Amino acid sequence: MGMSRADRTLRGDAGGADAVTSELRRLVVEGVYPPGHRLVQDELADRFGVSRIPLREAMRTLISEGLLRSTPGRGTFVTVLDLEEIDEVYNLRRLIEPSFAEHVAERVSRRDISRFEEMVDRMDRVAETGADSWSRTNLAFHLDMYRLSRLPLRYEIIAQMYHRLEPYSRFYVHGTCAYDRVQSEHAAMVQALADGDAAELARQITAHIDGGQQGLHTAWENSSGTIADYWAESGR
Repeated sequence: MGMSRADRTLRGDAGGADAVTSELRRLVVEGVYPPGHRLVQDELADRFGVSRIPLREAMRTLISEGLLRSTPGRGTFVTVLDLEEIDEVYNLRRLIEPSFAEHVAERVSRRDISRFEEMVDRMDRVAETGADSWSRTNLAFHLDMYRLSRLPLRYEIIAQMYHRLEPYSRFYVHGTCAYDRVQSEHAAMVQALADGDAAELARQITAHIDGGQQGLHTAWENSSGTIADYWAESGR
């Protein structure tokens, strides 16, 4: 596997723990290291060009975020969620995310709205840009919106939930081509922001969560394999 630009950057700056943490988190969230993958410290240290000290600190941080799990005597693995755990995350999202709406609607600017419109337009071109680009834009769309709330503790919690779910969201969105529904909800959120309608934004956020949970259930039930099979077949 070739080095990304981020890998080379880590080699060049001696790889501080924060930089290693950010890059390792990205690799897990994007499925480069998929659920169930065993992380080997020597391989990671070589990839990032760092010693084991910042690497161990990065792994401890991701364990605390729930992205990794460590088993004594076996090693450290990318967390695998079962359907009950996934439902728990969706249920927590349903409790938290609509509460961002009022705060975001109060603080969003015309420039922000234009940026969100551009993101939706970019995701509409998934056939041209590809699934990975779509998912990166989708994640940024939601987290950038919630960041506007200026509620750092609440934002940190919801960002961790999105990161945990991201491999599974990719599994169902790309596996079932659920783009039309997802994109219609994205567009409705942007319209609610443009209208300054916090109540409608909260309603669309809830509908988006409901649709995602139902869609993932359907994909899970209809899949002949596991999420590990999906990532193996995607060439990761």
